[in-house]
Amino acid sequence: MTLKVIRTDWLATKSQHWRLLIMAAIVVVFALMEMSMIIIPISAYMAIAFSMNAFAVEEKGKLDHLYLSLPLSRKSIVRGRFTFMILLLVIALAICGAIVVATSPHLQFGEIYTDVEPKSIALMCSLGFAFSGFINLSMYPVMFRMGYEKGKIFGFYIPVFVIALIFGLTAAFAATRIEILLGWLLYWLANPLKVCGIMLAVGTVLFYLSYRLSLWLYSKRDL
Repeated sequence: MTLKVIRTDWLATKSQHWRLLIMAAIVVVFALMEMSMIIIPISAYMAIAFSMNAFAVEEKGKLDHLYLSLPLSRKSIVRGRFTFMILLLVIALAICGAIVVATSPHLQFGEIYTDVEPKSIALMCSLGFAFSGFINLSMYPVMFRMGYEKGKIFGFYIPVFVIALIFGLTAAFAATRIEILLGWLLYWLANPLKVCGIMLAVGTVLFYLSYRLSLWLYSKRDL
């Protein structure tokens, strides 16, 4: 049943597959801006954002009614949608990780460098996993409860605005307290396995909370 939902979601979003090219272009831009250190985390975010197309197509094409006309439970639909999203996330992390390894002699964020090693790639992937878990928790339960058109305001636009605001404030603060930012980055790079474990644990908890909340909210939704 889960595979049926995954296949249906992938075919339903066929008209949106061109956006994958935009995602690839964004990765190249970050590489040219000497910010290869955030290529992998940002690819995780873009994978989660792309998976939202399944909600958009579902609502516009009334696919939720099609799903429920099949021998599928609401739990199967939620599980399939989450599996589809996780597959996109893993593929994005794997591809971008391979690109970084193949094209970059080091990971760079401004003046900060670190060698491209398995532990540094694992660190970047774990950061992307934890970040995407936070984004997923803000998006998916709201989408399952309210649908795409209403849910994107509270589940996407507002969280993105908040993240951009936090990033801007952090950048402004770092401009005057650059030693603090450098200290955190250097700590992460000096303790990749420890930070990797923490980020994987955080991401797993966030995804689990999102899944359980989505199940509960979708069961309450009138279709």
